[in-house]
Amino acid sequence: MNEYDLSGKVAIITGGAQGIGLSIARLMSKSGARVVICDVDYALAKEVVNSLSQQSLAEELDVTDSNQVKATIAKITKALGKIDILVNSAGIAGPNSPVVDYAVKDWNEIIAINLNGTFNMCKYVLPSMISNKYGRIVNISSIAGKEGNPNAAAYSASKAGVIALTKSLGKEHASQNITINCITPAAAKTRIFDQ
Repeated sequence: MNEYDLSGKVAIITGGAQGIGLSIARLMSKSGARVVICDVDYALAKEVVNSLSQQSLAEELDVTDSNQVKATIAKITKALGKIDILVNSAGIAGPNSPVVDYAVKDWNEIIAINLNGTFNMCKYVLPSMISNKYGRIVNISSIAGKEGNPNAAAYSASKAGVIALTKSLGKEHASQNITINCITPAAAKTRIFDQ
């Protein structure tokens, strides 16, 4: 396993109570970062925080609620003084169905969490990074965002949007010592896969 020195860094991880986000939270904590897990499942986030090696925090957060995101980021910044790292891992897969049969409600929910949630987090974390002249953002997309999966148009479209958003943000902040990258994993055996 790769080892990193993240001593003194503050890292926010959305969806960090399970799946890929949980693995990232464990590695960052082991590497010395102070981890803040933001998740809609607050009880699970608290369990994870209690298991991490560094002093960490849990915050109940719905990434689709821009006002809640803004308030939570302000709270974290006030409590910890800065935000160095953001990992946008919160996401859902949604149902599998052809577009002609896809429920509009399901489409909107998937776009709201996967794409709008990533936008909300970046929008409200970036001012702290700009002020500190340092930041690292990793957005979790999917190979579906590059390839488009049949019967998963909403998921594929949301993840393609995350890729494009990342490219735009990366160019906007390249001169400010803020790097913004995206990873596109293939299928992983996590709870989102079980959906």
